[in-house]
Amino acid sequence: MRESRRTKHVHLRFSIRSGLEVVVPVGFDRDAIPALLEEKARWIERAEREVEAQRALLDSWPHDRLPEKIELLAVGETWGIDAMSTDARRMSLREHAGHRLAVSGPIGEAARWRSALKRWLADKAGAELEPWVEREASTHRLRHGPVTIRWQKTRWGSCSRRAAAAKPVLSLNAGLLFLPPHLVRYVILHELCHTTRMDHSPAFWRRLERIEPAAEALRRELRSAWRFVPSWLEAQLPARLPAQLPAQLPAQPMAAAVLTAPQRFDSAAGRT
Repeated sequence: MRESRRTKHVHLRFSIRSGLEVVVPVGFDRDAIPALLEEKARWIERAEREVEAQRALLDSWPHDRLPEKIELLAVGETWGIDAMSTDARRMSLREHAGHRLAVSGPIGEAARWRSALKRWLADKAGAELEPWVEREASTHRLRHGPVTIRWQKTRWGSCSRRAAAAKPVLSLNAGLLFLPPHLVRYVILHELCHTTRMDHSPAFWRRLERIEPAAEALRRELRSAWRFVPSWLEAQLPARLPAQLPAQLPAQPMAAAVLTAPQRFDSAAGRT
C-alpha cells in the first residue's frame, strides 16, 4: 500500500511485477482497507488471471532477438532492418531508401542494438511528434513551451510548468510512434489541454471534450495501447505502472480499479 497526494479515491492496481497494490489518498483511514478489498475480491481474482496471462505472453516473446522490421503506425511507416555482425565495438545505424535501416556492429549483444534502436526511434519521434504538436496547438489556439521526447515507462505524455512565468513543457513518450494516429492525437490534445488546466477537474475534461468529443472512448482505448509497443524495447518485464491518472497514461499492461470510499484526512495532509 502507498499514499498519493494526487488521488482522491482508493485505487487497486495489479501489475506484472508488483502484483496487487493499493493506492490511497494521504490521510486515508487504513482500517477501512480490508473491507474494501473484500468488496473487490472478485475483481482482484479476475485481474490476477488477466495479469498472469499477460505475463505468459510476454515471456513467450523473443526479447533479445533483433527485429526484422519496425512498424511505426503513428506515421504509417514500416522500416525493414538489414543486420550485419561486425567486430566493431559500437553499433552503427544508417537509413537507406525504401525505408531500410542498416544495423551493423555486435549484433549478438542485445543491449547494444536495443540502445541504438531506441536512440534512432527517439530522434524519429522528435522529428514527427514535435510538428504534430505544433499543428494541433495552432488549430486549437493553445500555447505551450518546449516539447521533449523521452522513453518513459509510466506515461505516454505529461505537461509541467517548471517556472511560474514559463510556458508549460510537454513531454512525450517516444513509444507513441508505435500507436495508431488517433491515439497519438488524443495524447497530444490531452497534454495541450493541460497548458490551461494543470489538473483533471471537470473543467479540464469539458475543455478536452470540446476539442475531441470522443475523448472518453479514446481514454479507455489508450489503456490497452501497450499491445502496440514491441517487447524487444525492454530487456525485462516492465515494472509497476500507473493506470488511472490520465496525466500518467499507461504504457504497459496492467489491470486497475478505482474505489470511491469515505475519506479521513488529517490537518497536515491538505490537498491530494
